Amino acid sequence: MRLFVLLLAPALVSAADFVGSDLLSGPISAGLQKAAPDVAADFGGTLPGRRAFVEGRASAAILMMRDREVAPVAPGKGAVAEFKIASAVVVVATHPTNRAESISLENLANAFARDARAPARNWNDIDPAARSELMTPAVSSPPGTMVLEIFQGIALEGQGFRADVRQRVEPALAADLLASRAGSIILIPRPPSGRGKVLQVADGRPGKSSTAYGPDENNVHNGDYPLQLPLILYVRQERIPQLRSALAWLFSDEAAALLEKQGLYPAPKAVRTRFVQRLDTR
Repeated sequence: MRLFVLLLAPALVSAADFVGSDLLSGPISAGLQKAAPDVAADFGGTLPGRRAFVEGRASAAILMMRDREVAPVAPGKGAVAEFKIASAVVVVATHPTNRAESISLENLANAFARDARAPARNWNDIDPAARSELMTPAVSSPPGTMVLEIFQGIALEGQGFRADVRQRVEPALAADLLASRAGSIILIPRPPSGRGKVLQVADGRPGKSSTAYGPDENNVHNGDYPLQLPLILYVRQERIPQLRSALAWLFSDEAAALLEKQGLYPAPKAVRTRFVQRLDTR
């Protein structure tokens, strides 16, 4: 399936303490180097980072993990500690006057997919009780975020967008559409700072919950909110004492603020506090 192509770049990663997603190659990498100058980091991508970690060429890996993907643990390589430090999220927003409060992945596919099973062009195609309002679908996926790729992989199951979907619109245009178009349905990386209403999302796929959840930090961290791709830190247990300063910084408020500025959802503060406590557990 054509899923998350940004994760599959065939780059090579040399031996390093930290490897993983290229989403961390900017401010996070710089902050890590400042907090722990002796630690080497090579954030060349999730796939090469995973390979380096499995092969023993890295002490820690920060990877974007797809649904049902197994942890990168190889036989004979020792115990591995796991920390969910953040998630890349797709927020579904609409005009404040829209009566809808939630939407399912199936109906999102009907509204955005090129070959939807039950195409939805009007809001009353989804909810017969809704007023007749033509849908205005758009995607805002700024650099450093993965809104388009996550949504296409999860809600559209790899298929393309329908022809009238505006893809990769600038954040300013997305905000304008939310404020001015009553039928707007916009995919964005964070809840709107101005006008606009966030819809809760229900998974509903086989074996998944049909309960709709909003994209607050607890629902995202717990995995209840379905439109997300978690960013998982894997660390070789025996290397934790040597990497403690770097790990403590990754769990800090400073690192969380940088992750949030990039459009990601960092783990809640209480969770990050527990992560730090785990560093002292042998």
